[in-house]
Amino acid sequence: MLFETLAVIVLITPISATSAWVLRNDVQKLWQTLILYIGPIIDAWFVWLLLDWLEMGFFSTWGCTISAGIISSMLLQPIFSPRRLAVFRLSWQQVRRRPRQAALMMAGLLVASSIITSSLVVGDSLDATLSKEVEAMYGDTDLLIFQKDRRTGFSFDMDSNLTSAFGQELMEAGIADEWSHGIDTTATLSRSDGLALPSAAWYAYDGWQGVAINQVAADELKVSKGDVLEISWFSYSDDAELIRSSENLTISSVISMDGRGSMSGTKSPALFTSLELSQQLQSKQWKVNMMRVSIVDGESASESKDEIKAALDEVIDYESAGFEINTDQDSLSISNSNGLGRLDASFMESWNENKSALLGQGTSMEVLQIPLIQIEQGAKVLSLPDDRIEEVLITEEGDWYVSGGAVSFQKERSGSSHGWEVPNGGLIRDVTLLEDSLLVAHSDGLVEVPDDRDEELIHHIKGSEVMVAALFEQELPELPSTIFSMDYLQVSGEDWLAVSHITGKEVFHYSNSEWTETALIGEWLHYDGEVMAGSPTTGWTTISGTQSPNWPAVRGGLLVDNNSIYSYNGDVNYLSDFDSVCDERVFSYDGEVICSTAFGAVVDSGELSPRLPVTVDIGGFGVMPQLLLATDGPLSPAEGDILISSRLSLLNSSENVLFNGLVPWAYGDISPTTLEIEGDMSSIDAPGLDELESIIIGLVNLSDGEVLAASAEGERSILVVNGGNQSEIEVWLDSISGVESMNLKIVAAKEKALETAEEGAGALSAMFLVFGAFTIGAGILLVLTIVMMLAESRRTDEAIMRAIGLKRSDMRSLALMEGMMTSAAASVLGGIFGLFLAWLVSLAFSSVFASAGADGIAYSFSIESMLIGMSTGFIIAMITLWGTAFWTSKLNIVQALRGLSPMRKRGIPWWLILLLIVFIGTGMLAGLSIFTFDSSSSLRFALWHVMASCMIIGFVPLFTFILPHIRGWSIRNSGRNTMAAIGTGLALWALSPDSWAPVDSGVKPDEVTFAVMGIIQVFAGVLILTGVAPRVASWVISKSFLAKRIGPVAKVSLAHPAAAPLRTAVIMGMFSLTVFSVIVLAGYSVQFEEHSSGYVEDASGEFEILLSSSRQVPLELSSDPMEWNLEETDAGDIDAVGIVNRAVVWVDDDEDRIGYVLRGVDSGFIEHGAIPLEDWDRALGDTQKEAWESLKINQNVVFVDSSFALVDPNTGESIAGMNLPIGKSISLIDISNPGNSREVVVGGILSQSSQLFSQGIWMDGEIVDEQYGGVVTRIYVSHGPDVSSAELEKSLSSDLAPSGVYTSIIEDEILLILGLIFAILTIFQAYLALGLVVGIAGIGVVTYRSVSERSGQIGMLRALGFRKRMVMNGMILEVSWTSLLGMINGAVVAIAFHYALYQTFWEEQGAKLILPWFEVISMVLGGWILVLLATWIPVSRATKVTPSQALSSID
Repeated sequence: MLFETLAVIVLITPISATSAWVLRNDVQKLWQTLILYIGPIIDAWFVWLLLDWLEMGFFSTWGCTISAGIISSMLLQPIFSPRRLAVFRLSWQQVRRRPRQAALMMAGLLVASSIITSSLVVGDSLDATLSKEVEAMYGDTDLLIFQKDRRTGFSFDMDSNLTSAFGQELMEAGIADEWSHGIDTTATLSRSDGLALPSAAWYAYDGWQGVAINQVAADELKVSKGDVLEISWFSYSDDAELIRSSENLTISSVISMDGRGSMSGTKSPALFTSLELSQQLQSKQWKVNMMRVSIVDGESASESKDEIKAALDEVIDYESAGFEINTDQDSLSISNSNGLGRLDASFMESWNENKSALLGQGTSMEVLQIPLIQIEQGAKVLSLPDDRIEEVLITEEGDWYVSGGAVSFQKERSGSSHGWEVPNGGLIRDVTLLEDSLLVAHSDGLVEVPDDRDEELIHHIKGSEVMVAALFEQELPELPSTIFSMDYLQVSGEDWLAVSHITGKEVFHYSNSEWTETALIGEWLHYDGEVMAGSPTTGWTTISGTQSPNWPAVRGGLLVDNNSIYSYNGDVNYLSDFDSVCDERVFSYDGEVICSTAFGAVVDSGELSPRLPVTVDIGGFGVMPQLLLATDGPLSPAEGDILISSRLSLLNSSENVLFNGLVPWAYGDISPTTLEIEGDMSSIDAPGLDELESIIIGLVNLSDGEVLAASAEGERSILVVNGGNQSEIEVWLDSISGVESMNLKIVAAKEKALETAEEGAGALSAMFLVFGAFTIGAGILLVLTIVMMLAESRRTDEAIMRAIGLKRSDMRSLALMEGMMTSAAASVLGGIFGLFLAWLVSLAFSSVFASAGADGIAYSFSIESMLIGMSTGFIIAMITLWGTAFWTSKLNIVQALRGLSPMRKRGIPWWLILLLIVFIGTGMLAGLSIFTFDSSSSLRFALWHVMASCMIIGFVPLFTFILPHIRGWSIRNSGRNTMAAIGTGLALWALSPDSWAPVDSGVKPDEVTFAVMGIIQVFAGVLILTGVAPRVASWVISKSFLAKRIGPVAKVSLAHPAAAPLRTAVIMGMFSLTVFSVIVLAGYSVQFEEHSSGYVEDASGEFEILLSSSRQVPLELSSDPMEWNLEETDAGDIDAVGIVNRAVVWVDDDEDRIGYVLRGVDSGFIEHGAIPLEDWDRALGDTQKEAWESLKINQNVVFVDSSFALVDPNTGESIAGMNLPIGKSISLIDISNPGNSREVVVGGILSQSSQLFSQGIWMDGEIVDEQYGGVVTRIYVSHGPDVSSAELEKSLSSDLAPSGVYTSIIEDEILLILGLIFAILTIFQAYLALGLVVGIAGIGVVTYRSVSERSGQIGMLRALGFRKRMVMNGMILEVSWTSLLGMINGAVVAIAFHYALYQTFWEEQGAKLILPWFEVISMVLGGWILVLLATWIPVSRATKVTPSQALSSID
């Protein structure tokens, strides 16, 4: 309060101290002087105290405080000063005796308060509308507590017992008075006939019962209680796969759109179910993902967040936070079950700070597990389906490896591999090699696995066990119930089958449509010239009866003896020796030996090359990928080195090895890390290392490990502690476990939404205030005009008052007291009129929004906005009247009593010198201020022009007025000459090139600069027209053929504006300012309309329809419309489909980091032309199509939307907050795993409109999908010329809405948005046009007063021979001269302003210059006609003045 009290004293003291000082000799007692000084301060302080207690805002409180100080000071003066009492009575009499003049003054004064009030009330209306929506959505909910995955957009699940503990703790701590927990998600609601809502909020909270929908959903789906809806939703499986589920539910109730029914918004559909049902359907038993908290009354949610965090920290223990402790005797390990299962850098930092106390005499080891996807040394090593291989099949394209439950294919023996695994842990029964695939019979069916990984699997039989990998149609022979294996062979179209069962091994042959048992005995079949059957122990036997030696046999007609392999085809043929590493179970030979080993397989091509499985089964740990291990202990090799396990011992230690980590690979980073083999793990003497041999395949340095694991610096997988104090460690874990470690989000959602609504309302109010400022300016000029007129009409009265003893200060006080009365009334009336004006604006906005199918603005106002408008209008009025009072009080009593025109004093007025000092000082200050701004700031231009303009205004009078008077030169009309010279100087300065400006450093002048220059040039034009135009016009008329026709009328008409240049300038200024502002906005509107004409093509390219969804409900449609299961739509009508997936990433340019949308495109999008580019790197292609096609080849090239290139002139930065020119290198960082990043280069910039309709960073869709987890949220659709977009969109909506797909015609959506923009610009233009109304009213008043004041002059003219028509023409010419020239001046400056804006902002964008000629003509011509209509009555009165009436009149 102390600070505010001091502020009151500082603000009011200049007002009260001035009156106390002036009246020090008029009051009798010292205490009266003191009251004059401190009374206004006390009154103002009480007003501040009252408004502060009422919790009014800053501006209303201090506006009313200052107003109270002014009124108090004015009212205290007549109480203690008899002289001021007389003045007060005189001012009151002035108001009462001349109500028309008082009303006229009030009309001018209420403009400011009405404009300010209406601007603020428009904001109030928007705020009230949005706040009502926020209140409906959140109700009593103040806080939301949840865990959010920013990458997927889904919320993580929390244990319901934990959230219950949260709620109880908050209640017991007195923070919350109510809480609830539940599941928030999104679902698609569909009727059985296909009518559907693609996306609706689904809420399920504890205590709710049944299945309900809100009224919006019921109306849109046309359903009611008892109807059945299909509910479908997406969720992530345990394998992190996004899966879609659905269920039919019966509606038990329909909820009205209040309370629970409006949780998703008053116009949005929603589904409500019991928590138990939602948990059951979504397989989330005892899980919730959202907690809603109501804060106790009187407390702020945002201010309570720290207290809430502290309370939740007390509840969260280390197990709740996801930490796990596993113990083994005196050792323990600490790990984390959240996310990627890592201990983050902050955890490790805390551990290192506390480990000395926690370990005691024990030791610790930091461990980083690195799952691998590939190892390469000449060949790719990780290519097997399992570490136990049952069969190897060699083809020309590559090798098939078959295990007990999976197969894999390695291309060209050393290349990439892919595989397939029997579902649910099933077994392979038989395999048969086909031309380009492998036919696999297994315990769940018969599947054909292609050797091309991009081809789809073919499931011939599914859901039942198949024993034979064959596609024949005949039944199998009668077989025993217990069969161990079957082997199928087809030779020359005939089928052979070997069966091994509990009682024997038979071979069957199918011929003559029946199976016959042969004499062969074996479990394998092979063909090499003739059919053979073999077994591991009995060798091979041909169909002709030839028997191989009794050597161990293997599949493929091979025999094994003394580390050599042989083929058998009736004869034994030596093939090759094999290394002892082979376990003699499986062989294959084609010039190179492939054999099974204890760890997988080996390819022997002269050098041994191991083959290992991608995953291994590690006992109780389950199936895991091959792992490297990195530690901080003695097990760690040097950076760049690796210690390999025995499973990699066959690698050449003299050559480097390439490793690919599974995590970066999963994120799309396929670049390998090169390591050098330093030795093997057995060389390290460390206890337990032998056990690690079966789990890991190597040890690496932590630095290399962080790269291979795509982990952030300092992240670890496990912390191993030996001999530590477990109880102390658990206490420490509990202490660091809390909101931060759980990544809980505590959001003051309701308060934040209300603040956002208030900010939006404030922005709208600010826009109206900016546009309304021109009208306020016109109103101030109107007040000046009225004051000058009233001063002129009251000269005799005021001269009498001065003659009977009133001082100049009394005359100023008279003007201010009268002004206080009229201003106070005008402010109140202005506030009321402002409410009406805001109501009209609200109606206009509602009409605009209704055309777009949205709700309008609900009209609402606050007392605070009215107080701001009234107090600000009052203060502006009093400042204006205070300034004019100094001028009106300078009255020559004798001249006024004789009715003589005021004569200018000789010499140089002191106020002129003061003004020149002020302007020169302001110019110097503006010049010095330039150096306080950054060299790239465009505000330097504005300051440069302010400096130059002030210097021109300050120095020109020195040469055109002051110097001639000092030198005694006789120059006529020096005042008007000075005005014209200043105007000419300012106009010439505006025409000077910007290159003259020393502040030019490649930065363009911004809108602020242009606004400053525009207003200055309006002022310049007014000065030129006022000072020079009447004389030029008179000279032209006198020298032309018009001299005889209109010469006398014109000279007389122009004489009056020339004789009162100040009044003329003020009236011209009103019209110029208003017309300038309206035409500038109109010019922007028409220029934007022309520029936006290409927005449809920019946003859609060659596509017409957009299918869209959200990350929570991604699109599950292929690139082939034939697969979309369309019923009402003919898929043939669609000629192109472009799929765009979406992710969210951090964009880092080494200076800043921002979150942004990443979009990935497929081939269909590119092949159909994609969307237009504004510019691109020509190295990518000569055409836009070639540039887009290059994205599939150059996967590290991206295109960015125009927000990264369009510069905000106020900040010098791009609209996106980061400048990304073509060629700039940036990093795209996974928002949920900073270790996953990709370096890319900006290759192009999308069209200008992309910041509105195609926002994002665009690149190859495979990268976005694989590396950043992108999901499809947009599908662009194109059709042929004979197909209607509207009909196709309607049918697609009907077909696809049940799948959660929104459909829209791109052109219609964009035109709708543009229509809203143009309609809002029209509203602003209408608001600006209020200034023209003020100007017309002003000139009507001036003309009316002019006729009254000049009735004698008019009568004299009539006596000298002027006819009525000549008088009327003269008055019309005078009115037209002032108004029309003012409007033309504003229009000319506005056109120049518009052209300058075009050259700076639009021309380089390729936009065509569009001038708002219609608006110019309609404003000037329409305004002139309205002026004539407004002045018709007083002009008509002028013609009715007779010479006798005028000459006999005393006035």
